[in-house]
Amino acid sequence: MKNIIKLITLGLFISVICSCDDYLETESNSTFTEDVVFSNLDFATKAVSGVYQYLAASNSYDYCLGLYCKCDNDIEVTFAANNNAMTSMAHYAADPGTTYLKSTWNLLYSGIDRACICIDNLPKSPIWEGEYADEARQLYGEAVTLRALFYYELVSLWGDVPFPLNATSGDSELYLPKTDRDSIYEYLIQELKEVEDYVPWMTQTSERVTKTFVKGLRARMALAYAGYSLRNTTFETRRGRYWEEYYKIANQECKEIIESGKHQLNPDFGNIFKTLHAYKMDMTYKEIIFEIAFGRLVSGRVGTFIGMTHLRASPDDPKYGRANAEIKVPVNYFYSFNRLDKRRNVSVELYNYNSASNVGKQVLVTNAITITPCKWRKSWINPTMGGDLASANFTGVNWPLMRYSDIVLMYAESENEINGPTPAAKEALSLIRQRAFPQELWASKVTNYVDSVATSKDGFFNAIVDERAWEFGGEMLRKYDLVRWNLLGSKINKMKEEVTQILTNNSKFSFVPDYIFWKTKEDNETIDILNPDYRISSTSITGYTRTSWYPKTSTSTLATYQKSMGYVANGYNETKNNHLYPIAAEIITASNGTLTNDQIP
Repeated sequence: MKNIIKLITLGLFISVICSCDDYLETESNSTFTEDVVFSNLDFATKAVSGVYQYLAASNSYDYCLGLYCKCDNDIEVTFAANNNAMTSMAHYAADPGTTYLKSTWNLLYSGIDRACICIDNLPKSPIWEGEYADEARQLYGEAVTLRALFYYELVSLWGDVPFPLNATSGDSELYLPKTDRDSIYEYLIQELKEVEDYVPWMTQTSERVTKTFVKGLRARMALAYAGYSLRNTTFETRRGRYWEEYYKIANQECKEIIESGKHQLNPDFGNIFKTLHAYKMDMTYKEIIFEIAFGRLVSGRVGTFIGMTHLRASPDDPKYGRANAEIKVPVNYFYSFNRLDKRRNVSVELYNYNSASNVGKQVLVTNAITITPCKWRKSWINPTMGGDLASANFTGVNWPLMRYSDIVLMYAESENEINGPTPAAKEALSLIRQRAFPQELWASKVTNYVDSVATSKDGFFNAIVDERAWEFGGEMLRKYDLVRWNLLGSKINKMKEEVTQILTNNSKFSFVPDYIFWKTKEDNETIDILNPDYRISSTSITGYTRTSWYPKTSTSTLATYQKSMGYVANGYNETKNNHLYPIAAEIITASNGTLTNDQIP
């Protein structure tokens, strides 16, 4: 029985709302059979564009799937109480009735079904051979890759899941059982290998799947397979069955990307994110390998729901617009950086714009539960979203799903796992740190540091764990990293312990100042913080305001912090390692007895 496809874009298809090459979204009552949709290149291209739609859909990577489902690790947290919705999902406290479980599951499977329509039909379409054969295969490779990405998210969140590989139709099997995640990964990682040459290297856009993203996703999935995860039914935490071979796959893919010379690190770390906020793509360095395309005022809440806080309602920040910044950063993350690391003040700041008495101006953050990841800032958006747009949530700022620095660090990690801290592994780690520090510090912060951590395989691994924290904070990669390293519980506990130590003046953090000296700059908007990370004995400095800092936290403020921190991962049990979600009750019921929550200890 044929599928009937209803696609909406330009009067015909549903497609992605792109930030750089926006499609117009209009309603259409047109209905097309597969024979028509895949009869020519234009229609087939729009069909594959419809798969991208699910990356940018409501509650996808800009909210529930991308933020709350990946929250509550040692870097990105939410301090809000359980609400039987997003925060319960973040806190590992969801149950089968929790809101958004069903919609997240359905979103991913809808994306898979749309991809399957393209995968099923492109090879038997008129364009598969002849004049448009290369373009048809590129579309096929894109659909295969997007399907693999959706399955990667499903497996990461639910473990073993149903694994349909054909589009839903009238004669489809309606009640598929779960497939073991090792089998899912093995199939998809092999399939990605088969389509690597179907898609080109990046040339003009990072909003579409390229060869680098296919190879990078293959490496990311191989590392997830090789790493640890909670297993259905037995509740053991273990690696994939052929884990050693999959480290080799990740290593080879990353090595080939590096040796291709197609991508470089942007020498200015902050510029990576400022370029996104200006609705541009960097085709000089091509550090962002794949980014999710959103549309200004239409989709994408990057900078609003994650990023620096701006005043929200009564009034919204009139210059830059509202940003309630629901994702937070524990204060110890700021103090984990070397004070000379150029990534620190891009990733996390000690100020925001959330002051009713200083509207549109920076103010010092003196509450430990209001620090946020700052790679996303309404103040960086160009053109700005103040004035009449101040209450708008949809910024249209793209979300970077993979960067070249991830490839470099995955290579260093896999090389160390296979061969130990080889010169190649050290060179990869050194490359990341060279960008992080001024060249005059490379001897101490790069060469000497890398040599010191490379004395053992374990030491180098721990350095990779730290480096990925400093490099990717606020990009929501950390939870999946910690799960595959089997470090989720221990790192969450360490984070909570360190934040408490900072707030109670523990000697381990004796460098954290009791008082911070700061002043408003001549522009009457921004502030200068003199000593964010060292103590000054003076009681006053001309021109600066002296403010009590975290070691001087009052008893009442400490109590507020302790209550808020108590919400973080409050449903996580380190012994059980219950990082997987329950399947929604409605989905269980609709499965006619096929599905159970056998992944919940």
